[in-house]
Amino acid sequence: MLMASSACGKKGPPLPPIVHAPDALRQVAARRVGGDIFLTLTLPTQNVDGSVPVDLGRVEVYGYTGRSSPPTTRFIEVATLVGTVAPPPESGAAATLRDTLTPDELVAGRPLARASGSGSTLPGAVVDVSTRGPLKRFYMVVPFSDRNRPGPPSTIVEVPLTPVPDPPIDVLATYTAQAATLTWEPSGGLVGFLLDRAAPPAASPVDDGPAPEDGGAMPVGPTRYNIYGETAPDPLTPPPTGAATAAGAIPPLALNQVPLDALAFTDPLQVDGRRRCYTVTAVRGTGERAVEGSPSAPACITPVDTFPPAPPTGVSPIATDGSISLVWEANTERDLRGYVVLRGEAGAATLTPVTGQVISETRFTDSDVRPGVEYVYAVTAVDSRLPQPNVSAESERVEITAR
Repeated sequence: MLMASSACGKKGPPLPPIVHAPDALRQVAARRVGGDIFLTLTLPTQNVDGSVPVDLGRVEVYGYTGRSSPPTTRFIEVATLVGTVAPPPESGAAATLRDTLTPDELVAGRPLARASGSGSTLPGAVVDVSTRGPLKRFYMVVPFSDRNRPGPPSTIVEVPLTPVPDPPIDVLATYTAQAATLTWEPSGGLVGFLLDRAAPPAASPVDDGPAPEDGGAMPVGPTRYNIYGETAPDPLTPPPTGAATAAGAIPPLALNQVPLDALAFTDPLQVDGRRRCYTVTAVRGTGERAVEGSPSAPACITPVDTFPPAPPTGVSPIATDGSISLVWEANTERDLRGYVVLRGEAGAATLTPVTGQVISETRFTDSDVRPGVEYVYAVTAVDSRLPQPNVSAESERVEITAR
Protein backbone atom coordinates (compact mmCIF):
# COMPACT_ATOMS: atom_id res chain seq x y z
CA MET A 1 0.00 0.00 0.00
CA LEU A 2 1.38 3.33 -1.06
CA MET A 3 1.19 5.91 1.68
CA ALA A 4 1.50 9.66 1.15
CA SER A 5 3.14 11.83 3.67
CA SER A 6 3.48 15.58 3.92
CA ALA A 7 6.22 17.58 5.55
CA CYS A 8 5.25 19.79 8.39
CA GLY A 9 6.93 23.22 8.11
CA LYS A 10 8.43 24.74 11.19
CA LYS A 11 7.54 28.36 11.91
CA GLY A 12 10.64 30.54 12.31
CA PRO A 13 11.13 33.75 14.25
CA PRO A 14 9.41 36.86 12.83
CA LEU A 15 11.47 38.89 10.38
CA PRO A 16 12.30 42.45 11.38
CA PRO A 17 10.44 45.16 9.46
CA ILE A 18 12.23 46.71 6.53
CA VAL A 19 13.57 50.11 7.55
CA HIS A 20 14.47 52.45 4.72
CA ALA A 21 16.89 55.36 4.80
CA PRO A 22 16.59 58.23 2.31
CA ASP A 23 19.27 58.68 -0.32
CA ALA A 24 21.74 61.57 -0.11
CA LEU A 25 20.90 64.99 -1.49
CA ARG A 26 22.81 65.21 -4.76
CA GLN A 27 22.30 68.90 -5.47
CA VAL A 28 22.97 71.50 -2.77
CA ALA A 29 23.70 75.09 -3.80
CA ALA A 30 24.61 78.05 -1.58
CA ARG A 31 24.44 81.72 -2.50
CA ARG A 32 25.32 84.73 -0.37
CA VAL A 33 23.46 88.04 -0.58
CA GLY A 34 24.81 90.47 2.00
CA GLY A 35 24.27 88.99 5.45
CA ASP A 36 22.17 86.05 4.24
CA ILE A 37 23.16 82.74 2.69
CA PHE A 38 20.40 80.99 0.74
CA LEU A 39 20.64 77.21 0.46
CA THR A 40 18.73 75.48 -2.32
CA LEU A 41 18.25 71.74 -1.80
CA THR A 42 17.00 69.20 -4.34
CA LEU A 43 15.32 66.50 -2.26
CA PRO A 44 15.96 62.79 -2.97
CA THR A 45 13.51 60.72 -5.01
CA GLN A 46 14.50 57.29 -3.67
CA ASN A 47 15.96 55.47 -0.70
CA VAL A 48 19.56 54.35 -0.35
CA ASP A 49 18.67 50.87 -1.66
CA GLY A 50 16.95 52.35 -4.71
CA SER A 51 13.43 51.64 -3.50
CA VAL A 52 10.59 54.10 -3.90
CA PRO A 53 8.76 56.03 -2.65
CA VAL A 54 11.42 57.78 -0.67
CA ASP A 55 11.01 57.65 3.11
CA LEU A 56 11.90 61.25 3.92
CA GLY A 57 10.75 62.82 7.16
CA ARG A 58 13.03 65.84 7.40
CA VAL A 59 16.31 67.33 6.24
CA GLU A 60 18.84 68.82 8.66
CA VAL A 61 21.32 71.48 7.50
CA TYR A 62 24.59 71.96 9.40
CA GLY A 63 27.00 74.89 9.06
CA TYR A 64 30.61 75.53 10.06
CA THR A 65 32.90 78.56 9.66
CA GLY A 66 36.60 78.04 9.09
CA ARG A 67 39.42 78.25 6.58
CA SER A 68 39.14 74.60 5.60
CA SER A 69 36.31 72.13 5.89
CA PRO A 70 36.18 69.34 8.47
CA PRO A 71 35.94 65.88 6.86
CA THR A 72 32.46 64.66 6.09
CA THR A 73 32.65 61.87 8.68
CA ARG A 74 33.30 64.37 11.51
CA PHE A 75 31.58 67.48 10.20
CA ILE A 76 28.74 67.41 12.73
CA GLU A 77 31.20 67.30 15.66
CA VAL A 78 32.07 70.97 15.21
CA ALA A 79 29.18 72.22 13.07
CA THR A 80 25.93 73.72 14.33
CA LEU A 81 22.41 72.92 13.20
CA VAL A 82 21.37 75.79 10.93
CA GLY A 83 17.83 74.63 10.32
CA THR A 84 15.45 71.80 9.53
CA VAL A 85 13.36 71.52 6.38
CA ALA A 86 10.12 69.56 6.27
CA PRO A 87 9.79 68.28 2.71
CA PRO A 88 6.65 68.82 0.59
CA PRO A 89 4.51 65.79 -0.34
CA GLU A 90 6.14 65.35 -3.76
CA SER A 91 9.61 63.84 -3.88
CA GLY A 92 12.39 65.47 -5.87
CA ALA A 93 11.06 68.96 -5.18
CA ALA A 94 13.28 71.88 -4.29
CA ALA A 95 13.50 73.22 -0.75
CA THR A 96 15.12 76.40 0.47
CA LEU A 97 16.62 77.59 3.73
CA ARG A 98 18.07 80.95 4.68
CA ASP A 99 21.03 81.23 7.05
CA THR A 100 21.29 84.77 8.40
CA LEU A 101 24.92 85.26 9.39
CA THR A 102 25.31 86.06 13.08
CA PRO A 103 28.51 87.48 14.63
CA ASP A 104 29.40 83.96 15.83
CA GLU A 105 29.15 82.64 12.27
CA LEU A 106 31.57 85.27 10.94
CA VAL A 107 34.49 83.97 13.02
CA ALA A 108 36.19 80.59 12.86
CA GLY A 109 34.39 77.84 14.74
CA ARG A 110 36.08 75.58 17.24
CA PRO A 111 38.72 73.38 15.61
CA LEU A 112 38.25 69.68 15.19
CA ALA A 113 40.38 67.75 17.70
CA ARG A 114 42.66 65.11 16.24
CA ALA A 115 41.73 61.61 17.25
CA SER A 116 44.39 59.13 18.37
CA GLY A 117 44.70 55.67 16.93
CA SER A 118 42.64 54.30 19.82
CA GLY A 119 39.84 56.71 19.13
CA SER A 120 40.53 58.98 22.10
CA THR A 121 41.08 62.69 21.74
CA LEU A 122 44.49 64.25 22.11
CA PRO A 123 44.22 67.53 24.07
CA GLY A 124 45.24 70.55 22.03
CA ALA A 125 45.79 68.64 18.78
CA VAL A 126 43.67 69.98 15.92
CA VAL A 127 43.04 69.13 12.29
CA ASP A 128 42.62 72.65 10.92
CA VAL A 129 45.66 74.74 11.83
CA SER A 130 45.58 76.98 8.73
CA THR A 131 45.69 80.73 9.45
CA ARG A 132 45.88 81.84 5.83
CA GLY A 133 43.19 82.37 3.28
CA PRO A 134 39.68 83.74 3.65
CA LEU A 135 37.17 82.42 6.10
CA LYS A 136 34.46 80.33 4.52
CA ARG A 137 31.08 79.07 5.55
CA PHE A 138 30.66 75.31 4.95
CA TYR A 139 27.37 73.43 4.78
CA MET A 140 26.41 69.75 4.87
CA VAL A 141 22.89 68.32 4.60
CA VAL A 142 21.67 65.08 6.20
CA PRO A 143 18.27 63.49 5.34
CA PHE A 144 16.27 61.50 7.90
CA SER A 145 13.46 59.00 7.45
CA ASP A 146 10.13 59.18 9.23
CA ARG A 147 11.59 56.71 11.78
CA ASN A 148 14.57 59.02 12.40
CA ARG A 149 17.04 56.91 10.46
CA PRO A 150 19.72 59.10 8.84
CA GLY A 151 20.68 58.76 5.22
CA PRO A 152 24.10 59.56 3.76
CA PRO A 153 25.24 63.19 4.07
CA SER A 154 25.52 65.46 1.06
CA THR A 155 28.77 66.75 -0.30
CA ILE A 156 30.04 69.84 1.50
CA VAL A 157 29.42 73.21 -0.16
CA GLU A 158 31.27 76.40 0.73
CA VAL A 159 30.72 80.15 0.56
CA PRO A 160 33.58 82.67 0.99
CA LEU A 161 33.06 85.15 3.83
CA THR A 162 35.09 87.94 2.25
CA PRO A 163 33.83 91.51 2.68
CA VAL A 164 30.96 92.52 0.41
CA PRO A 165 30.45 95.82 -1.43
CA ASP A 166 28.33 98.56 0.08
CA PRO A 167 24.72 98.82 -1.11
CA PRO A 168 24.01 101.51 -3.70
CA ILE A 169 22.47 104.72 -2.41
CA ASP A 170 19.76 107.13 -3.58
CA VAL A 171 17.78 104.54 -5.54
CA LEU A 172 14.99 106.35 -7.38
CA ALA A 173 12.03 104.70 -9.12
CA THR A 174 9.72 106.41 -11.61
CA TYR A 175 7.23 104.97 -14.06
CA THR A 176 5.36 105.54 -17.30
CA ALA A 177 2.44 103.66 -18.82
CA GLN A 178 4.86 101.02 -20.14
CA ALA A 179 7.72 100.61 -17.66
CA ALA A 180 9.41 101.55 -14.39
CA THR A 181 12.83 103.18 -14.52
CA LEU A 182 15.40 102.88 -11.71
CA THR A 183 18.48 105.02 -11.19
CA TRP A 184 21.00 104.92 -8.34
CA GLU A 185 24.32 106.24 -7.13
CA PRO A 186 27.28 103.84 -7.27
CA SER A 187 28.31 101.58 -4.42
CA GLY A 188 30.79 103.42 -2.24
CA GLY A 189 29.72 106.80 -3.63
CA LEU A 190 32.00 108.88 -5.85
CA VAL A 191 35.16 107.42 -4.31
CA GLY A 192 34.03 103.89 -5.06
CA PHE A 193 33.09 104.91 -8.60
CA LEU A 194 36.54 106.38 -9.26
CA LEU A 195 38.37 103.43 -7.71
CA ASP A 196 36.41 101.03 -9.89
CA ARG A 197 37.66 102.82 -12.97
CA ALA A 198 41.24 103.42 -11.86
CA ALA A 199 43.96 101.65 -13.79
CA PRO A 200 45.35 98.54 -12.05
CA PRO A 201 48.74 99.00 -10.38
CA ALA A 202 51.74 98.33 -12.57
CA ALA A 203 53.47 95.00 -12.09
CA SER A 204 56.64 95.07 -10.03
CA PRO A 205 59.84 94.58 -12.06
CA VAL A 206 61.06 92.27 -9.30
CA ASP A 207 59.34 88.89 -9.22
CA ASP A 208 58.86 88.03 -5.57
CA GLY A 209 56.84 84.93 -6.33
CA PRO A 210 53.08 84.48 -5.80
CA ALA A 211 51.44 86.85 -3.36
CA PRO A 212 49.96 85.31 -0.22
CA GLU A 213 46.23 84.77 -0.28
CA ASP A 214 44.41 87.79 1.09
CA GLY A 215 41.75 86.79 3.52
CA GLY A 216 40.11 90.20 3.86
CA ALA A 217 39.80 91.67 0.37
CA MET A 218 36.89 91.69 -2.03
CA PRO A 219 37.41 90.11 -5.45
CA VAL A 220 39.04 92.39 -7.99
CA GLY A 221 37.15 93.89 -10.88
CA PRO A 222 34.52 96.58 -11.43
CA THR A 223 31.37 96.78 -9.35
CA ARG A 224 28.22 95.61 -11.10
CA TYR A 225 24.61 95.57 -9.99
CA ASN A 226 21.62 93.27 -9.56
CA ILE A 227 18.04 94.54 -9.38
CA TYR A 228 15.25 92.85 -7.43
CA GLY A 229 11.54 93.61 -7.50
CA GLU A 230 8.60 92.62 -5.34
CA THR A 231 4.98 93.26 -6.29
CA ALA A 232 2.06 93.24 -3.89
CA PRO A 233 -0.07 90.11 -4.40
CA ASP A 234 -3.11 90.25 -6.63
CA PRO A 235 -6.14 89.87 -4.31
CA LEU A 236 -7.96 87.92 -7.05
CA THR A 237 -5.15 85.38 -7.56
CA PRO A 238 -4.51 82.57 -5.03
CA PRO A 239 -0.96 82.36 -3.65
CA PRO A 240 1.35 80.03 -5.59
CA THR A 241 2.34 76.62 -4.30
CA GLY A 242 5.90 75.52 -4.88
CA ALA A 243 9.15 74.87 -3.08
CA ALA A 244 9.26 74.05 0.61
CA THR A 245 10.71 76.82 2.71
CA ALA A 246 12.19 77.15 6.16
CA ALA A 247 11.85 80.35 8.16
CA GLY A 248 10.36 82.13 5.16
CA ALA A 249 13.39 81.50 2.95
CA ILE A 250 12.86 82.74 -0.58
CA PRO A 251 15.93 82.76 -2.82
CA PRO A 252 16.12 86.18 -4.46
CA LEU A 253 15.82 86.21 -8.24
CA ALA A 254 17.29 89.21 -10.02
CA LEU A 255 15.26 90.93 -12.72
CA ASN A 256 18.39 91.27 -14.86
CA GLN A 257 19.93 88.15 -16.39
CA VAL A 258 23.55 89.22 -15.75
CA PRO A 259 24.95 91.91 -13.40
CA LEU A 260 24.78 95.39 -14.92
CA ASP A 261 27.57 97.90 -15.46
CA ALA A 262 25.09 100.77 -15.84
CA LEU A 263 23.52 102.82 -13.06
CA ALA A 264 19.99 102.55 -14.48
CA PHE A 265 17.48 99.82 -15.30
CA THR A 266 14.10 99.68 -17.06
CA ASP A 267 11.47 97.16 -15.96
CA PRO A 268 8.35 96.61 -18.12
CA LEU A 269 5.22 96.65 -15.98
CA GLN A 270 1.45 96.79 -15.96
CA VAL A 271 -0.16 99.88 -14.51
CA ASP A 272 -2.53 97.94 -12.24
CA GLY A 273 -2.41 99.86 -8.96
CA ARG A 274 -0.34 97.23 -7.11
CA ARG A 275 2.60 98.54 -5.10
CA ARG A 276 6.00 97.48 -6.45
CA CYS A 277 9.28 97.90 -4.58
CA TYR A 278 12.80 97.63 -5.98
CA THR A 279 16.18 97.07 -4.33
CA VAL A 280 19.65 97.11 -5.87
CA THR A 281 22.72 95.13 -4.78
CA ALA A 282 26.37 95.58 -5.73
CA VAL A 283 28.36 92.60 -7.06
CA ARG A 284 32.15 92.22 -7.18
CA GLY A 285 34.02 89.48 -8.98
CA THR A 286 32.78 86.85 -11.41
CA GLY A 287 31.87 83.18 -11.33
CA GLU A 288 32.40 81.30 -8.09
CA ARG A 289 34.45 84.19 -6.64
CA ALA A 290 31.64 86.72 -7.03
CA VAL A 291 30.31 88.31 -3.85
CA GLU A 292 27.07 90.24 -3.56
CA GLY A 293 26.34 92.95 -1.02
CA SER A 294 23.25 93.71 1.00
CA PRO A 295 20.28 95.26 -0.80
CA SER A 296 19.77 99.00 -0.93
CA ALA A 297 16.90 100.75 0.76
CA PRO A 298 13.76 99.94 -1.25
CA ALA A 299 12.39 102.36 -3.83
CA CYS A 300 8.65 101.85 -4.21
CA ILE A 301 5.99 102.93 -6.68
CA THR A 302 2.24 102.36 -6.91
CA PRO A 303 1.50 102.52 -10.63
CA VAL A 304 -1.80 104.32 -11.16
CA ASP A 305 -3.19 104.74 -14.64
CA THR A 306 -3.19 108.48 -15.20
CA PHE A 307 -2.02 108.10 -18.79
CA PRO A 308 -4.58 108.98 -21.49
CA PRO A 309 -4.53 107.25 -24.88
CA ALA A 310 -2.85 108.94 -27.78
CA PRO A 311 -5.03 111.26 -29.90
CA PRO A 312 -6.56 109.40 -32.87
CA THR A 313 -4.92 110.04 -36.22
CA GLY A 314 -5.94 109.99 -39.86
CA VAL A 315 -9.44 111.48 -39.38
CA SER A 316 -11.03 111.77 -42.82
CA PRO A 317 -14.55 113.21 -43.51
CA ILE A 318 -16.79 112.39 -46.48
CA ALA A 319 -19.99 114.37 -47.22
CA THR A 320 -23.01 112.70 -48.82
CA ASP A 321 -26.58 113.91 -49.24
CA GLY A 322 -27.94 114.47 -45.73
CA SER A 323 -24.96 113.12 -43.76
CA ILE A 324 -21.23 113.34 -43.08
CA SER A 325 -19.18 110.20 -42.48
CA LEU A 326 -15.82 110.05 -40.71
CA VAL A 327 -13.16 107.32 -40.54
CA TRP A 328 -9.84 107.26 -38.64
CA GLU A 329 -6.90 105.03 -37.69
CA ALA A 330 -7.34 102.64 -34.75
CA ASN A 331 -5.47 103.25 -31.50
CA THR A 332 -3.20 100.47 -30.18
CA GLU A 333 -3.45 100.90 -26.38
CA ARG A 334 -4.22 97.67 -24.51
CA ASP A 335 -6.77 99.35 -22.24
CA LEU A 336 -8.59 101.25 -25.00
CA ARG A 337 -12.36 101.38 -24.54
CA GLY A 338 -13.37 103.38 -27.62
CA TYR A 339 -13.86 106.82 -29.15
CA VAL A 340 -15.97 109.97 -28.87
CA VAL A 341 -16.68 112.17 -31.91
CA LEU A 342 -16.84 115.95 -31.35
CA ARG A 343 -18.50 118.53 -33.62
CA GLY A 344 -18.95 122.23 -33.97
CA GLU A 345 -19.70 124.78 -36.67
CA ALA A 346 -16.88 126.61 -38.44
CA GLY A 347 -15.22 129.14 -36.13
CA ALA A 348 -16.32 127.45 -32.89
CA ALA A 349 -13.63 127.35 -30.21
CA THR A 350 -15.18 124.40 -28.38
CA LEU A 351 -16.54 121.20 -29.91
CA THR A 352 -19.25 119.09 -28.27
CA PRO A 353 -19.85 115.32 -28.44
CA VAL A 354 -22.22 114.04 -31.11
CA THR A 355 -21.97 110.37 -30.19
CA GLY A 356 -24.40 109.40 -27.48
CA GLN A 357 -21.83 107.07 -25.91
CA VAL A 358 -18.30 105.75 -26.40
CA ILE A 359 -18.16 103.85 -29.72
CA SER A 360 -15.81 100.97 -30.44
CA GLU A 361 -15.62 101.26 -34.23
CA THR A 362 -13.28 103.61 -36.10
CA ARG A 363 -16.08 105.16 -38.17
CA PHE A 364 -19.10 107.35 -37.51
CA THR A 365 -21.91 108.82 -39.61
CA ASP A 366 -23.45 112.14 -38.56
CA SER A 367 -26.96 112.43 -40.02
CA ASP A 368 -27.97 115.51 -38.02
CA VAL A 369 -26.50 118.08 -40.42
CA ARG A 370 -27.88 121.01 -42.42
CA PRO A 371 -26.96 121.41 -46.08
CA GLY A 372 -24.58 124.25 -46.82
CA VAL A 373 -23.30 124.52 -43.23
CA GLU A 374 -19.56 124.07 -42.65
CA TYR A 375 -18.81 121.71 -39.74
CA VAL A 376 -15.64 121.02 -37.75
CA TYR A 377 -14.95 117.51 -36.39
CA ALA A 378 -12.41 115.91 -34.03
CA VAL A 379 -12.13 112.50 -32.33
CA THR A 380 -10.89 111.61 -28.84
CA ALA A 381 -9.89 108.18 -27.51
CA VAL A 382 -11.11 106.85 -24.13
CA ASP A 383 -9.54 104.12 -22.00
CA SER A 384 -11.22 101.64 -19.64
CA ARG A 385 -10.02 103.01 -16.31
CA LEU A 386 -12.71 103.05 -13.60
CA PRO A 387 -14.44 104.93 -12.18
CA GLN A 388 -13.07 107.84 -14.21
CA PRO A 389 -11.60 106.99 -17.63
CA ASN A 390 -8.68 108.83 -19.17
CA VAL A 391 -9.51 110.79 -22.32
CA SER A 392 -7.00 111.72 -24.99
CA ALA A 393 -6.47 115.13 -26.47
CA GLU A 394 -8.42 115.91 -29.62
CA SER A 395 -7.26 114.63 -32.96
CA GLU A 396 -6.45 117.18 -35.62
CA ARG A 397 -9.63 119.04 -36.52
CA VAL A 398 -11.11 118.58 -39.98
CA GLU A 399 -13.64 120.85 -41.74
CA ILE A 400 -16.27 119.89 -44.30
CA THR A 401 -19.47 121.43 -45.70
CA ALA A 402 -22.67 119.40 -45.49
CA ARG A 403 -24.63 118.64 -48.70
